[in-house]
Amino acid sequence: MKTKSGIAIALMMAIGCDGAPTAQQKEAARIDRQLGELYRPLLALVLESRASIEKFMETKLKREYIFPTDHDLEGEELKLWLEQAEGDTMPRNERMCALVRAKRDLVDGPDLPAAFQQLLEHQDRWRTVHEKWKKDHVPYKSWKAPTSFPKQLQGELEETIEKLEKRRAALPKAG
Repeated sequence: MKTKSGIAIALMMAIGCDGAPTAQQKEAARIDRQLGELYRPLLALVLESRASIEKFMETKLKREYIFPTDHDLEGEELKLWLEQAEGDTMPRNERMCALVRAKRDLVDGPDLPAAFQQLLEHQDRWRTVHEKWKKDHVPYKSWKAPTSFPKQLQGELEETIEKLEKRRAALPKAG
C-alpha cells in the first residue's frame, strides 16, 4: 500500500496538489505536441522529398535540374518525370498538406505561415492540372505545377523547431 500512496504523492507533486496542470506544464505539453506532431514530421517529409528529387536528377535524368530551359520535357524524360511525380513527389506533397491541415491547431497565431499556405496552394493547383491532364489528356505547361514548391519551407521549419526547443528548455522543470 505504501507504493501506491508514494506514487500518488509523486504525481500530485508533479502536477500540483489540486491535480490540474500548471500553465507551464500546459505550455510544455503544447510545445511537445507542436514539435512531435507537426514541425519535425513536416521537416522530415521536406528533407525526404529533397533527397528523392536530388536522387532522381542524379540517377534518372543524369543532370542537376529537372526542367530544361530550351525545350519542354518529352519522350523518355517526360515518362521518367511523370513516374517520379505520380509515384513519389505528389503523394509526399499530399502527405505534407494533410499534416498541415490536420495539425492546424498546433500553429501559433490565427494564420498559417506563408510557406504553409504556399505549400497547400502549390499541391492543390498541381493536383488540379495533373488530374485534368489525366482525365482530358490536356498537357499542362512544361509539366510543372502552376506554382512553385515553397523553397523557404525547410528553413522556416528548422527555425521554428529551434525556437520551440529554446522555449521548451526555458520552461521551469516540474517537481
